[in-house]
Amino acid sequence: MISLGYCEETIAMMELGLCEGIGPVVGKHLIQYFGSAQGVFQATKIDWQGLTGLSIKLSHQLQLSKDNGCKAARELAENHQELNIRGTSISHPDYPHRLLELANAPLVLFSVGDTPWNAPRIIGVIGTRKPTPQGIAYTKSWVEKLSQYNVVMVSGLAYGIDIVAHQAALDAGIPNFAVMAHGLDHIYPTQHRQVAEQMQSHGGGLIADFPAHTKMHPDYFPKRNRIVAGLCDALLVIESGVKGGSMITASIAHGYNRDVFAIPGRPSDSASEGCNFLIKHQMAHMARNVEDIVESMNWTRNQHNKQGNSQSGDQMQLFGNLNPIEKQVMQWLMQGIQKPDDMLQQNQWSASHIAMALLDLEIKGLVTAQSGNFYTAQC
Repeated sequence: MISLGYCEETIAMMELGLCEGIGPVVGKHLIQYFGSAQGVFQATKIDWQGLTGLSIKLSHQLQLSKDNGCKAARELAENHQELNIRGTSISHPDYPHRLLELANAPLVLFSVGDTPWNAPRIIGVIGTRKPTPQGIAYTKSWVEKLSQYNVVMVSGLAYGIDIVAHQAALDAGIPNFAVMAHGLDHIYPTQHRQVAEQMQSHGGGLIADFPAHTKMHPDYFPKRNRIVAGLCDALLVIESGVKGGSMITASIAHGYNRDVFAIPGRPSDSASEGCNFLIKHQMAHMARNVEDIVESMNWTRNQHNKQGNSQSGDQMQLFGNLNPIEKQVMQWLMQGIQKPDDMLQQNQWSASHIAMALLDLEIKGLVTAQSGNFYTAQC
């Protein structure tokens, strides 16, 4: 019984990927020549070597798979169905259309949960594994603001900026998915399992280029990064050193002609060295705020955000560049509600949302923190 996408063609593509030495590029060349992955295994060694120029070694690998009836892929497909892992082949209409542009696109993508990888607007949010408090604050605030623009978010579920971005997207109601550098039968880091499960239950999911039971390996992270880069329309780098996974992903995205954005930092900030490097070498646009991104991408706001919450027309005009939480906080301040605890009593936003809004407003110079844990408006 076929389920979760494991038809004969998908199984044949999986088997191609399991043949040592045959990656996505060679695999696609063979598929294009013989018309399908099944057609590849219907051919002979003479065909493989004489018609496509495949080496004797790779032809031997294909022959072994053919003689075994693609046994390895069939067993994996059965195991994937037990684990609820879907397989989507490059020939399937649901395959991510953005990845079809890439020469090294995976022959088969594996996923769990909902993976809105063909959404109209996808933004990647990445950064260092050791962010500063400011980097964490930026990530939470910017992801919250992006919720106004009907985006889907992708990242890598790694320590640091990645996991902060995933949690912020959940808090903001943004569907988001993570690309993993291992099989989807387990989660790494294990500490992020709860977030991964929440993503799956809130319109998102997990993606991998690797079948189940593939253990994490350092060599797999660049492969993961190419998928993150290829899936998004825009890639935002929050904080990064001059070396590391974020820089690799940004470089790949730049090579794929994706719009890369980086938040600049002071020359003395080691956490911003990578962002400053990308901007200096014109590999990324400088992003001073979310508006720099959405204006460059020509993204309009959601209709309900255009109309606002319950604010009056005058307040909407005064606070036009603020998100709904920030507008509400400014209204409270102007009404004399100046303490976060008193704002929380209004039963409209959580304590974390109010704290983040106050931090953002303080950064923008619109509010000032006073002793005694109360705030005053500066407008």
